[in-house]
Formats: sequence, structure tokens, C-alpha cells
Amino acid sequence: MSEAQPVDIAVIGLGVIGGSVALRLRERGTEIRAFTTSTSDASEAERAGISVAKSLDEAVRDVGLVLIAVPLDRVCAVAEQVIGGAPGPATILHAASLQRAEALRVMPESAARVLGTHPMAGSHRTGFGGARPDLFRDATVYIEARASARQREDAELFWSLAGARRIEYLSSAAHDDAMSWVSHLPQLASTALASTYEQKARGGPNESAVRQLGPGGRDATRLAMSALEMWRPILEGAPPETVAALATFEAGVRRLRTALEVRDWATVDAMWESASRWRNGIERGGGE
Repeated sequence: MSEAQPVDIAVIGLGVIGGSVALRLRERGTEIRAFTTSTSDASEAERAGISVAKSLDEAVRDVGLVLIAVPLDRVCAVAEQVIGGAPGPATILHAASLQRAEALRVMPESAARVLGTHPMAGSHRTGFGGARPDLFRDATVYIEARASARQREDAELFWSLAGARRIEYLSSAAHDDAMSWVSHLPQLASTALASTYEQKARGGPNESAVRQLGPGGRDATRLAMSALEMWRPILEGAPPETVAALATFEAGVRRLRTALEVRDWATVDAMWESASRWRNGIERGGGE
């Protein structure tokens, strides 16, 4: 690879998030410099035309904005390196799915330099192979409300270039609580459902039918294919609200099961109608 050319944006990490950002910005003609410790991701990214630096320090040297797009349990170490190598005025963003300092395990002085920006987009796939340039099209990005005017301007411009349509500002605690419901709960529910199917598929009546799920079952269990190595740090750092969300879901399943057992169709009808009305409202854009 030739010596890195001057650029204004660096992307650290070339998995699904960082790789998708890199692909989108390249598609727009925006020059970036990237870095990853994964040799396979680096090779794939270079074949896709992404400029990959030989070191993190080389990637962040003289840039105005850095996106840290690495797994949650690596954000702290990478942030320290970025802070040490990037120019003092540079805006440093991370795209981890949690934003509380205790979840990131960063020191206060480092947390002050690094701003959480979480795009509501992703994939059950991992690595650059799962990246695509349209991943963030029309996505909502949650940015920490503590952002300075300069950070807000830079973060909004950056994510708009990546394809995002809507920016929401929340405190780190409010963000993480919200993720308990809109991110953690769907993942856990999908995993639980897939685990139920897996037990059924071990043998017994309807074993073959379980092994040949229809579109509904496949859609509902897609997230179960997500890598535990990515989710384990998220669940370890998740707020108590995640357990509360799971308990609420569990209560709903129990209520529906009990209603079916006793043939309480009024309860089934009420739950079905309210669920359908809510979901149709989301489809029509009423959830925005």
C-alpha cells in the first residue's frame, strides 16, 4: 500500500458498522483513512477501494474527525490510543451500542473527549463481509446530549454523509435504557425463540416442520444468528432496564399462554388488537 494521503476522516474498525461507513463515504467520493487489527477485514476493505493505514497512529494523524467502530469491550483501549494520536481539536466519536461511561469503562478525562453516536442499524453478520453502503440509509442516530456545538455540527454532518436521516439527542443513561427495549429485548426474545425451536428440533412430533421454518419463524429468529462475542459485553454492561424489559415480555407471553389455556378469547382479542394497532402505526410512520 502506498503512503497514506491527507484526509479529514478516520474510521477505526472495519466490521459491519465501520465498514459500512467506509463504503458509503467512498461511494460519495469522500476520502477517508481506515484501520483495523483484523487482517481479513483489512484485505477485504482494500479490495473494495478503502485506504487502510498500517497503524492506528497513522490512521488518525492530522484528521479532523475519528469514528471508533469497534466492539464495546474494546472502545476504552482504542479511545486511549486515538486520543494520544489524533490532533487535539479533532472530534472523536464512537458507535458502540451503550454510552454510559461505566459500560464503556473509560476514564473521566477520556470520556470527555469521546462522544457516543449510536446508529440504529446493524446486522446479525460480523466483519467487513457484512458491511454494505446503504446500511444507514434513513437511519436514526442517537447522539449524547452533552455534545458541544462543534461536536454536534461534526457528528450531524458525518452521519448525514453516511446516510442517516434523523438525529436524536439523549443523555447516556436515557440512551442505554432505551436500548434495553429497542435493541436488547428483540435480541433476547429472538434468541429465546430460536432456543425453543432448537429444543423441539431434537426429536418428537413436528420435528421436521421446526427444521423448515416459514418466513415468519425465520424473520422472528434472524437475530439469534448474532455473534455472542459481540453481545456478551453489551449484556454485561447493560443497565437494569434490560432485565425489566425482559420481565415485561415474559409477563406478556405468560398472559397470552394463560388466556389460551382457559379459552379466554377476550384477553387474546384485546392483546392481538392492541399489538396489531401499534405495529401498523409503526409501519405507517406513527411511531416517529
